[in-house]
Amino acid sequence: MNNELIEKYHIVYENGKRYYEFDMTEKLPMLDDTVPYWFQYKDIKIYESSWNRMTIKILEALDLINKKTEEELLSIHYRWSKQDVFSRTKKTNYTPYRGIFLNTNHSSCRAMMSIQCLLGAYGIKLDECYFLIRRHFSTEPAEVKDYIRSKTKNDFRKYLLLKKFASKRIETIIKNFEVINKYLEKVSSGYNDFWLFDDYYYFLNYKDKTIDEFKKRMTTDNKNFNIAARCLGYLDDFYKNRQFFDWLENNTIEQKFLDLLTKEIDYLFDILKSDIVVCNKIYGRMSLLYNKEMALLNEMNTPSGLFKIISTLLNDKYHCKNFYISKKPIGNLTNDQIIISYINSLDKFSISELNAYIDNMHLKRLNNYMSFIEEISDSFVQIDEETLVSKERFEINTIAIEDLKKEICYYINSFGPINSESFAGFNSLPKLRYEWNKFLLMGIVRAYLFDTFSVKTSGTNYKNINFIIDIKK
Repeated sequence: MNNELIEKYHIVYENGKRYYEFDMTEKLPMLDDTVPYWFQYKDIKIYESSWNRMTIKILEALDLINKKTEEELLSIHYRWSKQDVFSRTKKTNYTPYRGIFLNTNHSSCRAMMSIQCLLGAYGIKLDECYFLIRRHFSTEPAEVKDYIRSKTKNDFRKYLLLKKFASKRIETIIKNFEVINKYLEKVSSGYNDFWLFDDYYYFLNYKDKTIDEFKKRMTTDNKNFNIAARCLGYLDDFYKNRQFFDWLENNTIEQKFLDLLTKEIDYLFDILKSDIVVCNKIYGRMSLLYNKEMALLNEMNTPSGLFKIISTLLNDKYHCKNFYISKKPIGNLTNDQIIISYINSLDKFSISELNAYIDNMHLKRLNNYMSFIEEISDSFVQIDEETLVSKERFEINTIAIEDLKKEICYYINSFGPINSESFAGFNSLPKLRYEWNKFLLMGIVRAYLFDTFSVKTSGTNYKNINFIIDIKK
């Protein structure tokens, strides 16, 4: 993003997504078609994408600093409205809070004004608060949209060139989106331009809705329907892997490394006597034999990163699909291969849902779920007893990761290794959009802090697992 635009409109990027810093001292906020993202006041740090829940979470945090009585809460009043801030009786747009009800308002503008009112009532200076919001495309500044649209088109061109598309075909594909965007506008007035998405899951949702919109107006064997579906498929793959393509543009992968990679893939084909191999095995061998070369990949030094490199830069040698590399076009997969392929198509799943899928497909269940959960921790974060979320969907920023790292180090240095059976320090950990529990702590450490901490597990199955977290020596 252009630095001038970032400074002019107070844009902040987190995990590749753009947010806008809101001036908390602004008395009449214009926040139509926005959602909250991040609130911070000193040690209070809150993620939330709902104005209702953000208001409640801020209030809960303020009560931990200086808890007010029920009467004190009921005595708080808006300066700009005769409506009650708190009420003893349930009303429209009021949310239960400590036995009474809080006005969480019906609009984003009023919700922010309510938050400002509550902060003032607790003696918090608004200019000491930090707040990030997310805007619908329709409310973003025109010059920001122009810049992003132009950049996305140029990046998409580079992606199609990597796929060896002819220049004339590339321009035809891009021009087709003039028509496709008109169908998107019928679906959404807020998210109305396919070139402006920075969140893959938002894109995927509106892509599916747009395809449904095409189906209302033409049959699936119609030429125009197939053109639109094909173009959206290309854009889907681009958005899904955009971070990788951005990384590839700024990093050089030497031909020598690709030659080593080719040599080891072919070696595994021979030694395993198989035409197909899961990328985890390739990654494990490369990490063992070429640790220095793999370290140069930085954030792509993961099984999923290596798969993207192989599927993009070695696609003339191998067929790549669902985390598998093959000499031949990939057809039928083995029992475990089918399960792994299914997992990699999801952004969230539970062990119960996975077992239901396995049973429905008449597959054999996995032998060791504890090992399975650990093996996929490079791509998924465990958030509770049996639920896992993809790292792309999990969304945790670097500030929260560093804060968590400091808290864990402080605890271990002060009290010794963290034992899941006795650890009671969850209240000291950074606030996330998920409720803290021992599985979430283990999941984040495995997914993001594996270079700093070790995790030793014990137990007979994934539901009664215990663990010890310690600093790596």
